[in-house]
Amino acid sequence: MNPKPAMTGSLTLTLIMGFLCNAFSTFGAEEDDVIKIRLSYKIILSQRNHTRPHLNTPDGKELRDDMIREVVEEMNAIMASYWRGYRFELNEIREIGSLNGFYPDPSHWFDVDFIQQDKKNKLLRQMEAAIQAYPKHYAWREDAVNIYINQATSGAKRKVRDLIVIGADLVSTAWVQLHELGHYFDLRHTQGDLGVAVPGRSGEGYTVPGDDDVEDTIKDLPGWSRDEIAKHNFSIAYEKLEAQQKELVDDVAENIMSYHFLEPVGAGLHRLTEGQLDRWTDTTLDFYRQKVRDGRTWFVDHRSFCNEGTSAHPFEAVNLAVEAANNNGGDIILLRPGEYDETVTISKPVTLRATRKGLATIGIPFTLTEMSIQ
Repeated sequence: MNPKPAMTGSLTLTLIMGFLCNAFSTFGAEEDDVIKIRLSYKIILSQRNHTRPHLNTPDGKELRDDMIREVVEEMNAIMASYWRGYRFELNEIREIGSLNGFYPDPSHWFDVDFIQQDKKNKLLRQMEAAIQAYPKHYAWREDAVNIYINQATSGAKRKVRDLIVIGADLVSTAWVQLHELGHYFDLRHTQGDLGVAVPGRSGEGYTVPGDDDVEDTIKDLPGWSRDEIAKHNFSIAYEKLEAQQKELVDDVAENIMSYHFLEPVGAGLHRLTEGQLDRWTDTTLDFYRQKVRDGRTWFVDHRSFCNEGTSAHPFEAVNLAVEAANNNGGDIILLRPGEYDETVTISKPVTLRATRKGLATIGIPFTLTEMSIQ
């Protein structure tokens, strides 16, 4: 379909669980139907011989650029499964550090394990101070998420707003980076702010879950099995739950922001809920985050009486979102389930999407085979 730049009249569209509406999609650039989040990777070089970090494998191969490109593609495949129109753009891969390795040189951090050696973030705060004092040495970008890769870090860690450090051995693990990027966009652990202690480890385990401030994630702790999650939230075992309840358990057991890759669940982590994605999307609007992405999402909910277009305060009508959208394209209008009984006029490049929660219709529903746009 190739619609004219302006469409008026009682044109009707049915959006089904995240279906991308091409009828109202882009008139301009090919990628206007996605919002890109720019990533800037910095590889910290050894202070001894100026080499890249090596993987902890028998062959001890050096970290390669293609490993980073592949993990960004993998993260984008996961993001595509959410049907929200967000993608990561690999903006650059830079090598940083010199041969001296003395603070504040970036190579000073090559052999620092920010997980095991820096429980209270003292070292990460020192690195942050060095970046603020010498942003060019650290290739710091205000318009991208800054991800630093060193040799020693046994995982990944984020400092307050912007700084993410990841060890070379986990560069190819998409969910680890998505977990830290989730924190970057203000997502908490599914167990809340309790940290990552697991029951049974040195008496540090938690028995009462915290709150991640997301409505559609049920109570959770990292050491809980699916049965324990089910019993805490629904008072019965997992296998006895209804399908919808099992889905809620799986949403936290397999959640990117959980720690259920550990036993007893040992799950593959790939899920983010609609509530988490709403929080992520609203956070892209804050002063620091809006610099790293292009385009924005405008929320619409026919039950709303608000006029901000955010997840918390969505527009009540599609036309209000269309009016607010950027005239030059790149924005997404996200419809929550319901019937939008209005005639919509669109004369700018914009993409309409619906959430995975259910149907959203504009006007009187009809099948795509009935639609004719000349």
